[in-house]
Amino acid sequence: MTQTQTAVEKVYEAIETYRPKDVPLQSFLLEVVEKARPDPPVHDQEEQKAKNWVLASGILARKELEQAEGGSLSSEEVAELLGLKHRPSVAYKRRARELIAWRVTTGKWRYPRWQFTANGILPGIRECLRALQTDNGFGAMIFFLSPRHSLGGKRPLDLLRKGDIKEAVAVAERHDTHAAW
Repeated sequence: MTQTQTAVEKVYEAIETYRPKDVPLQSFLLEVVEKARPDPPVHDQEEQKAKNWVLASGILARKELEQAEGGSLSSEEVAELLGLKHRPSVAYKRRARELIAWRVTTGKWRYPRWQFTANGILPGIRECLRALQTDNGFGAMIFFLSPRHSLGGKRPLDLLRKGDIKEAVAVAERHDTHAAW
């Protein structure tokens, strides 16, 4: 384990240990970030507060994506779920843009649980991933989990769960365009 990985684990443990249960995670992280840095000159304090807020919000947003809809699975768990004998088969599917994943600080991959059914990969995931213009796991998660005005407040994931693959792929194809939302 690298020093960075060790530090991240210790920070996570400290947050879990010292954050009062009645204090929202974002508020706690914002306060920690503000107090961990030396006070900037008076004229820079508002700018620094804004940066700290953005940093804390980004950390919280990432955690919310990672934990959404049941959390995530390891490569080993995905291999077992899909009936694959080897973990490299899961890596192949990830590289072929058939699965959504993100890399954690330990270098291992995590796979959002919501992209799977009891029978395997949720139909339409592969097609949507191929239509999207991102190779970023978090970009793909934002796409699938974000409600869209153009869908009456529904998410692309909701379309796939209803079996409306064609409409979900059409949304993916226009995702980065002006009329996407």
